[in-house]
Amino acid sequence: MAKKKTTKRKSTKRDPEIAERNKKIAIWSATLLLTGTVFVAGAMGVGELDRTAAEAIVTGTPEVQINWPTLNDGTVWMPHQEQQNIHQSIVRSIEGGAALSNEPLREAVITLQRSGWVEGIPQAHWTSDGTIVLDAHWRIPGAVVRVGQREVLIDWDRFVLPLDYAIGQSNQRYFVNVDAPLPRVGEQWSGTDLMDGMALLRELRKNGLLEQVDGFDLGSGSNSGTIKIITTRGTHVVWGAGPGRERPGEQVSSVKIERLSEIYKRAGLLDGGVGYIDIRGDDIMIKKYSD
Repeated sequence: MAKKKTTKRKSTKRDPEIAERNKKIAIWSATLLLTGTVFVAGAMGVGELDRTAAEAIVTGTPEVQINWPTLNDGTVWMPHQEQQNIHQSIVRSIEGGAALSNEPLREAVITLQRSGWVEGIPQAHWTSDGTIVLDAHWRIPGAVVRVGQREVLIDWDRFVLPLDYAIGQSNQRYFVNVDAPLPRVGEQWSGTDLMDGMALLRELRKNGLLEQVDGFDLGSGSNSGTIKIITTRGTHVVWGAGPGRERPGEQVSSVKIERLSEIYKRAGLLDGGVGYIDIRGDDIMIKKYSD
């Protein structure tokens, strides 16, 4: 009886061009922009997406690249230690995650969002070499609020940032006598007094009058809401209510700005070189010494 001939199955190598093309398809499909908690995976289901991606890059802890906030000249302004803290937190959150799957992206976004440094929901995507890239709308420090013996950093919209300093060490303009208590990191500081104070800070900045401003006293008791500008000489300039919220008998914000600009032009000092100045009413009130 003739012995049946067996055929040996040839092992074929994957065409390098096809392999590379499949890898690019997997990477393109796995590039996810996070909007809320919904992940868009194109026409592929998440399970199929992960299986396809796994063929391209093996399981492991992905590299993380964060596009940090910069100044106009490209310099990153965030303190280096804070950058390290955020980066390490994200790396810990994705340890062991499968490259090109959706789970590490989700964890990276949640961790960055909880840092208190970003507004809205960050965006995350994979690169061709299996790196997670994170972009965000960063909150920019605007001032500090003095609470006890600390200066708590806030952004221009009064959201509390995750940094605080000893008194005088923040290199930021400060607010004292804020009515509302300190909120949690990432939450907005309530109260019209601080809102008015930040509005005045913006107004002085816009008009080039911040150089000799150290901080702002928002008033207390019956004087709550009456803002005093504290100069670098330690003197007070009584501004009054917040810009656009003037009380009866007060000059409008534009007139007050004109007065400050004229005083600065003539004396070279925002407070005119005196100890106390009140620019609210029809006439400017000046005292040689502060109260």
